[in-house]
Amino acid sequence: MFSKIGTKIALHKAGLGNVSLPSFTKSEGTYTGGNSKNRSGDESEGAGFNNPFATVQWGKAFASWQSPPPPPNPVREPPVAGDKAQSNVKLKFPAIDGRPCIVLFMRFCGCPFTQKLFLHMRSLANRHTGIHFIAISHCTPDATNEWLKKLGGAWNVDVIVDQTRELYALWGLGISNWGHLLHPRNGYNQYLLGKKEGVWGQQVGEGGCRWQTGGAYAVDDRGIVKWGGPMKSVDDQIMLEDGVRALGFGSALGSNTGVF
Repeated sequence: MFSKIGTKIALHKAGLGNVSLPSFTKSEGTYTGGNSKNRSGDESEGAGFNNPFATVQWGKAFASWQSPPPPPNPVREPPVAGDKAQSNVKLKFPAIDGRPCIVLFMRFCGCPFTQKLFLHMRSLANRHTGIHFIAISHCTPDATNEWLKKLGGAWNVDVIVDQTRELYALWGLGISNWGHLLHPRNGYNQYLLGKKEGVWGQQVGEGGCRWQTGGAYAVDDRGIVKWGGPMKSVDDQIMLEDGVRALGFGSALGSNTGVF
């Protein structure tokens, strides 16, 4: 019993929480491979249960736990309010359309906390058309598009793919440590997010790395950072409304509509 509970917890941490474990009755043999005998002595090759992991893409699941190659540029210190925003050919400031911006650097496509944040950002983008909302993904373009499709599209949010993570590095977002990623609270809050709101996340997108730190920033129309910073932990409740207010919008917004 306890080993099965431990296995389920491990699967949830690996992003495989939707996988069901098989159960055996006392009369059933233990599956040990296609050429093994069961307890009754039968030698029917392939007998037993269907492989519950047959559809799991193990390569992507395990690759997401590996340390990625370093970005092409060094990781800078995260900007603070009052700093000039870092500009890049992919992400220019001041913005070309002249609007202030809210920028969300996503951990990876498939992360349940990222999914919750993105959906909330998408809702804010519909309500505040005077702000340019931008989400950054380091998964592959195909994986990012597939993830967006499952969520119903990007709507008024512009999504930029940054596979080399050069934008992340420019904004002070590097690789996290063990405490940031594997704190027991993260797993508990992930369970609550799924249980209360049905947000369990998706399969890890190709190219995604669980160790990548996420974050969010607000930049005004002059290209000056007004709010934001790196996520303090995987389950950090980023209050995007605070960024909206820092740009002079949405003074009537509540302050309790973050991740949970």
